Amino acid sequence: MSVFYNAKMEINRDITNLAIITFQDLYNEKQLKIVDTMAASGVSSIRMLKECSNIEKIYINDLNPTALDLIHQNLSLNNCNEHPAQILVSRKDANLLLSEIANASFMGVDNNHQKPNVISIDPFGTPNLYLDATFKAIKQENGLLCVTATDTAVLFGIKPQACIRKYLSKPLHTNYCKEIGARILVCFISKIANVNKMGIIPLLTFYNSHFIRVFCLTFKDQKRISKYFKAYGYIIHCKKCGNRTKIQNNILELPRKCPFCDNNDNLDYAGPLWIYNIHNAKFLDEMITLNGESQYDNKKKIEKILSYSKSEIDMPISYYNIHKLSKSLKIPTIPKLDMIIETIKMKGFKVSRTHFDFLSIKTEMDIESIKKVLLELQIIKSEGDIAR
Repeated sequence: MSVFYNAKMEINRDITNLAIITFQDLYNEKQLKIVDTMAASGVSSIRMLKECSNIEKIYINDLNPTALDLIHQNLSLNNCNEHPAQILVSRKDANLLLSEIANASFMGVDNNHQKPNVISIDPFGTPNLYLDATFKAIKQENGLLCVTATDTAVLFGIKPQACIRKYLSKPLHTNYCKEIGARILVCFISKIANVNKMGIIPLLTFYNSHFIRVFCLTFKDQKRISKYFKAYGYIIHCKKCGNRTKIQNNILELPRKCPFCDNNDNLDYAGPLWIYNIHNAKFLDEMITLNGESQYDNKKKIEKILSYSKSEIDMPISYYNIHKLSKSLKIPTIPKLDMIIETIKMKGFKVSRTHFDFLSIKTEMDIESIKKVLLELQIIKSEGDIAR
């Protein structure tokens, strides 16, 4: 089909609206100017008009002429033409539209030409082509940028050469490749912002089904931008034992060999990527509250994604899939995650669930110690079975 409604992206639209409402509440944005660069059937824009308050202007754009007809039909069917917002429907290349908005803002002398404070990029594939024009068009201070990437095979290291070409970063196809891919995307977005004398603060970065969605806030203070250069770094991964290490953007810190298996032949790396937090606790708290008050069909899953994302804050990069680790240790019965988490906490280490993989945990405990915990729990279970 030339234009279609993607039911699998409903949760993307749900979380996007929660993010926009939260952004408006926390950053006191009384009037919203929104750009939906690739609107397709217009469902995202229509839901914004229906669910988000105080929208002053919304650009609903798609290059496809069939999409343009559908957008007009769907606006009419949903009575959106009666909405007080200024609704501008267009059929343009996304970069052309964003360039026109940037130019109008530069030349304009009245409020009508102020830069939009919310821009959504939701392409089929990579968003890399549209980021430069987006940063030229968006409000420089406290603008909300919403970016989707669906080229997960590229970001997750299945197509590493394509990732280097598209995102200027080397991926790794590991058990925690979803997080690596998400952090590569955030890093790339930040660097394009830097080129445009801006910086970003990630508010929420989540993976679901076949896409990554990043919500970030813009700022323009150059001293602050320089401080965020420390957010760029690398993951060093041992392909033999699975140990992983984070380093900042400094090749002098590069480890020469794995500290556990004393081997340098199996070391690999991913990056540059974002090594700071990819979520903001205050932002997530507000989103969780709003979701609790919503009537979304995906309410329970959204709560899980948001609560797990919050628990990831200040946790080490990467995660450990308990099922795969148990299989490698030939453990016949996989311990429950809650039991594993409680055991790790009792040993004095930080640990959490992760939204990237519901069968995984994040922890500051190293991989060899995690393996020992799994074996200990297996022995305890076996002894309990014998006692019964």
